[in-house]
Amino acid sequence: MGAILDLVEKMRTPMGMVVTIVVIAAAVFFVRWVFSDDDKK
Repeated sequence: MGAILDLVEKMRTPMGMVVTIVVIAAAVFFVRWVFSDDDKK
């Protein structure tokens, strides 16, 4: 639980917000790539 609270505190900093947005965007693109790859087969 302490580790989650540490991550939330880091996300509140400006750099933490940027990193969070980049990680979420990368995850979205990865999921889209995986599902579009399955649809083409």
